[in-house]
Amino acid sequence: LERDEKKIDIKRMSKGEGCNLDGYMLVNRVAGNFHIAMGEAVEKNGRHVHQFIPEDAPNFNVSHIIHQLSFGLPIPGRSERGALDGVIKIVTEDTGTTGLFQYFLKVVPTYYKSHKAAKQAIMETNRFFVTERFRPLMTEVADEHYALGTEHNEDVIGVHAGGKGGGSSHAHHEHHKIQNAVLPGIFFVYDIYPFALEVSKTTVPLSHLLIRIMAVVGGVISLTGIVISFSADTRPRTRSV
Repeated sequence: LERDEKKIDIKRMSKGEGCNLDGYMLVNRVAGNFHIAMGEAVEKNGRHVHQFIPEDAPNFNVSHIIHQLSFGLPIPGRSERGALDGVIKIVTEDTGTTGLFQYFLKVVPTYYKSHKAAKQAIMETNRFFVTERFRPLMTEVADEHYALGTEHNEDVIGVHAGGKGGGSSHAHHEHHKIQNAVLPGIFFVYDIYPFALEVSKTTVPLSHLLIRIMAVVGGVISLTGIVISFSADTRPRTRSV
């Protein structure tokens, strides 16, 4: 809004506008959220609010692609993908034109430890799990209008309400869209778990592998002997006269 003493000049949003975000931020180890939403962010009475023109809300397209999202530094030598890496969300007229995307993230502190020094953490980072929800801006509703009718035999007006009344009625449906009270945008709501996950890499000695193979072979031999003895006991016996 460009304001002066006489008039207010409204700059409306044009369709097709977009942006590409890349960067990082430092957050405290408490629950919080970060978001990309419509409007100008201001602080009012200790609250974070967005100011925008309500009539311009359908023009704010929340279609997005998340190329990469992580909490913490990547682990050298590991190619794990994040839970939201490569996510694509496209809004259309059928999905309410635009709306509110919410990603609820559960962040778990994770320690990766080396094989040689299992007691020393080589890297501290975080894993996260996600659930999502979408609330459309526009919702289609149907209104039912009933037209009352009269019977020819009686001069009374009646309405059928699940039974045989003294008149007739006709239902007429009208579909229209209403605008919900949502802030169009993409919200990442995160919560940090109070416990940590430890990941360590170990190798199994050759002797353990040989013991496991011998145990498997012994189990197979024992099972085979049980099957042979059971089949021998159930075999019919013939007598010679």
